[in-house]
Amino acid sequence: MKFKKLIALLLSASMAVGLLAGCGGTGGTSSTPSGDAGSGTEESSAPADNASGESSLKGKRVRVVIGSTSTGGDSYMIADMVTRYLGEEMGFNGKVDAIGNAQALDTISKAKGDGTTIMMFHDMAYLSVLFGAVGEQYSLDNLTVGPRIGINPGGCFVSHADAPYNNLSEAAQWLADNPSETITVNIESGSASHLDFVVWYMWVQEQYGDEVASRIRALVGGTTDEKKQRLWDGNADIIYADYSSCVEFTREGVDAQLAMKLFDTCGNLEGSGVISMEEDGITFNGEPFVFDKDFFMLFPKDMDEGILNEITAAMQKVCENPDFQAELANLLYSNVTAEDADLEASRAFIENKAAIAQEIIDVAPTLDELT
Repeated sequence: MKFKKLIALLLSASMAVGLLAGCGGTGGTSSTPSGDAGSGTEESSAPADNASGESSLKGKRVRVVIGSTSTGGDSYMIADMVTRYLGEEMGFNGKVDAIGNAQALDTISKAKGDGTTIMMFHDMAYLSVLFGAVGEQYSLDNLTVGPRIGINPGGCFVSHADAPYNNLSEAAQWLADNPSETITVNIESGSASHLDFVVWYMWVQEQYGDEVASRIRALVGGTTDEKKQRLWDGNADIIYADYSSCVEFTREGVDAQLAMKLFDTCGNLEGSGVISMEEDGITFNGEPFVFDKDFFMLFPKDMDEGILNEITAAMQKVCENPDFQAELANLLYSNVTAEDADLEASRAFIENKAAIAQEIIDVAPTLDELT
């Protein structure tokens, strides 16, 4: 399927807005208090006896692992929100465990298929396999894709407020006009930031040639806080983070050393005033580039089908809950419809999106070349 057709499919499937905060790390332990369901977890406020209906998980403790080590980013926020509402719907006590992508994938691949362990994460779960950051044993073929749970169009590029450019296209032109200058961009290996970065890099190659593109360099790794510090210390010129984790540093009155500018979001973050990669003219194969961070559930390959169907049906009810929708919107995240959360629709969507990513990765330079 051509890239343009795939983009059209994804845009029609995920029309919504919303978004924010930190890209997932690749490992580590959470700083939140420990609990019975796993270290580094925080218990949901949903009591087990408050369920609106019967379920196989009623009265049980459910561990929700995420592919981030941050408890202040979008991965944790969405997972915590979904866990609270899903726990209330199904009557379980849920805990979110921020353990990082590699550890989360390993955990869910070895979990029992009884629904007491769930992975909630975004595209990095499969991107990390496609980029080779984690092994093929964690491919989608070796796991069970569950329902979609939310959308974040707010992953974006961030520079210091006094940077001599206001978006990615201006940054490329600045490099062309200043042949002795370089731009270092802090990203994460195998992540949405990795994908968005290589699309920009290849666009610069196409528009300005190899000489200009060769002066764009990748700095790999780090939490959102570490990336911010590198920006403030001058060790990175641009970082990739999420709108919500950086927007406070764009406010009037922020200390000049900390002041930031945000630009080129991965999707269209309505109401933010921040330009998107699509609006900035960044393309892949001549087509506007849009790649929202889509969140979904993952389960072990031998997941019990009956319990999976119960979780999916409950998630579809959560999607239609006005309180859940309002809570997502308040954070500039977008909800998915009950139809989008359907298992068949969710799997088709993720598979199509992975195909887009594979098409990009097949022609993208390696990190060895970019660093």
